[in-house]
Amino acid sequence: MGPRLGLILLLLPAACAQGPEREAAALASALENSRASFAANAPRELLPPPPMPPRPRTQPARLRPAEDAPGTRPATAAQLMGAVPEMLRRWLGEPTRRRAEGGAEIWLYAGQDCALDLVLYREAGALRVAHAAARASGAAPQTEGGCLRQLSAAAATRPVPAAGEATPASHREPGV
Repeated sequence: MGPRLGLILLLLPAACAQGPEREAAALASALENSRASFAANAPRELLPPPPMPPRPRTQPARLRPAEDAPGTRPATAAQLMGAVPEMLRRWLGEPTRRRAEGGAEIWLYAGQDCALDLVLYREAGALRVAHAAARASGAAPQTEGGCLRQLSAAAATRPVPAAGEATPASHREPGV
């Protein structure tokens, strides 16, 4: 039994004791988080292809890259899959902790009420997110979307490092 399912089963009796409205909200939240986690961990060949944009009939106006367009910050951990470090830093700032583990880099973004764990592997010469999971870090319920909004808002108040600038030593664990 997976850790999330075990957690849901432990929380289910408490949710039932607090009334039908709270039970429905707790189950809906658990379902939303589980679907996002399954999508993040599904093999890419099982996921449906992204929708194709309609073909323009005329020369389109020059668009900014999607990661720079307003309102394109990820709302779920699954949307972080394949992201490169520069995009992560733009969206979320510098990670709270960063460490090397084998051929991977592990990044942790810790917020006030939640945390985001990222595992990056080298693919086609660049580090890319291969695993992303958001979780509550306290007793209050927290959705992935809420966690990413919280981390993104906190990053907006900190300066973004220049391209190619290394993570400050205070954020790195030994060996990184």
